[in-house]
Amino acid sequence: MSSSIFAYEINFPSTNIASVIYQTLSDLPDDETNYFNLQLISPTALFGEYITVQIVEESFYDTITRTFEKRQTTKANVINFNINDCYLEIWGNKTHANRLVFAIAKAFHNNISINSIEVSITDIITKLHEYKAKVSKVCFEDFLFTEDIVGNFTVDLSSYGDVFSVLEKYKEKISKLTFTLPCNGVSLKITITSKGTITVYKMRDSYDDEALELLHSILFKRG
Repeated sequence: MSSSIFAYEINFPSTNIASVIYQTLSDLPDDETNYFNLQLISPTALFGEYITVQIVEESFYDTITRTFEKRQTTKANVINFNINDCYLEIWGNKTHANRLVFAIAKAFHNNISINSIEVSITDIITKLHEYKAKVSKVCFEDFLFTEDIVGNFTVDLSSYGDVFSVLEKYKEKISKLTFTLPCNGVSLKITITSKGTITVYKMRDSYDDEALELLHSILFKRG
């Protein structure tokens, strides 16, 4: 199962941002349709779930009357997130990420700034060599094949000898990059696009602390 990761930097006049956010969100009035489950790990670290509940209409087949009938049912969406120091990390999809960021900003009456962190393929390529990553599928766009032919193409470089020389030479043309990181005898598969979209192929609770630290070092920490 795959999941996208969205990272944000929180700007707020406090060194214990997680603690302040925990207190603010915990003090929100009870709401059966939107609410938070929070766990404060330390003044600077927080794990949380943002649950949104919707009433949806579904079709059910009645075997006696042999007809379909409409029934209302409750559907809950769970958005997982964590805060470390001034960084907010959300695992899910873009719609869920936007919904959570809006909910936090609303709780602070917009007196908090939450800005998306840009993830650059060109910055990550240098790190991949250092961490002995194995690069597999690479997508190039607006690639000049001949003097008058420009196009997009995808290539598998997993068996290519000097893959990093290719990446360095054509890094400005890479639109999508898939690579695998070794960690404690397991492999972490990650895809990143030139637009900053990050996809991992495990859910967050499948990563131990060391794997998460490696993931963060590759994606978010400055080289």
